Amino acid sequence: MAAPWAVLVPVVAIVAMTALILGSGDRAPERDGCLPDMPRPVRQPTARVVMPLPEGTYSVSSGFGPREGEFHQGVDLAAAQGTAILAATDGEVTAAGPADGFGNWIIVDTDFDGQRLSTVYGHIFDDDVNVSVGDQVSAGQRIAAVGSAGISSGPHLHFEVVPGGRLQGGDRIDPMAWLERAGAPTSTTHTTLAAERRDGPVSSRARLRWAAAAGFDTGCEPVAVAAPGPELRPGVVPPEYEPWIRRAAGTCPEITAPLLGGLLRQESGFNRFAVSPAGAAGPAQFMPGTWASNGIDGDGDGRIEVTSIPDAVMSAARHSCDLIEIAKSGVADGRLRGDLIELWLSMYNCGPGGTFDAGGVCQNAETQHYVKAVPEWAAGYALTGDTTSTSYRRHYRSGHHSSPRSYRAAPCSARRARRLAPHGENGTPAQQLGKEGS
Repeated sequence: MAAPWAVLVPVVAIVAMTALILGSGDRAPERDGCLPDMPRPVRQPTARVVMPLPEGTYSVSSGFGPREGEFHQGVDLAAAQGTAILAATDGEVTAAGPADGFGNWIIVDTDFDGQRLSTVYGHIFDDDVNVSVGDQVSAGQRIAAVGSAGISSGPHLHFEVVPGGRLQGGDRIDPMAWLERAGAPTSTTHTTLAAERRDGPVSSRARLRWAAAAGFDTGCEPVAVAAPGPELRPGVVPPEYEPWIRRAAGTCPEITAPLLGGLLRQESGFNRFAVSPAGAAGPAQFMPGTWASNGIDGDGDGRIEVTSIPDAVMSAARHSCDLIEIAKSGVADGRLRGDLIELWLSMYNCGPGGTFDAGGVCQNAETQHYVKAVPEWAAGYALTGDTTSTSYRRHYRSGHHSSPRSYRAAPCSARRARRLAPHGENGTPAQQLGKEGS
């Protein structure tokens, strides 16, 4: 007679096999070579849209569209300092902190009509940023408070709507029209020109009009600009840069091709891949925050890239024109003194805030050297040997500066490691170590 265990073994095996087959009926087969499925973040479509400021607390001080020959890329909502800034949509915070011209900004990304859409909130003081990158917010939630940080004439919110995403290079649209289409109540009061606000990244001559309205002398005779500006000598800059420098020249009257070439030479030595220890990148050495606010698609290829020669050159010209307008306003209201070219170069190098704090060109050795070196390169690049401002023409005629052909950079401050080495005919340096900021 067979032992009892000899009979039980096949029975147990059959039961186990049956359980295995039945238990696996709801499980998808494993795919060879695949990792386990992981949860993926999904931007939820926004459930509602609200005004970014509470009803009755604001007035439109500057709308979207042409403004003094330029284009305002958002809407300015004047309100008392400290007024709650509300998220206009549900979404995820993708930026919250310093941004050039804005002091601080917040960007909230959401899905709207099946695509990414950013809402942007600017001019926030440091202590009033109430959210962090990665936070999920709801429409109507307080995210900040109205301030006047950055380049601003008074408390207001600069608000933008950007289909496609602000950090992804999307095109900004009229925020008020979008809010109305989305169903947000937009009844408001439009103020007069005297209350118009100047937002950071967008250039405007309105500040000169405010100065005039306030009784300031807005004449700019000490920084008069020659017209027409000097031409670029053929062959003095790398050939891939030359057509874009020529195209960008005249973005505003003060920006000439030789001066723009001199700025690029001093910034990066025409090295499109230059990166400074502080993170400034590309031919024009934009810091990430500055590029996010000021980078433009120079060649129309649909991308905004800091290492792209067309994008960097056209953006540098546009940003320089913005700084020139800020410098003009500072001269007009008496907060700045000095040569216009040196003032905006100071802002490009050490920032508008540092320049206004100094009442003129920043006093650190690096910036003092920078504001002289760029025009020296420009003088060497100019077809006529002339420069861009009357004061510089007098300066060079006096013979106080050597030709850029024999120029060598003085030691820079410890904040920015830079060494300008001898260059060839096209101005390419032997070594370029970068800069701290733009």
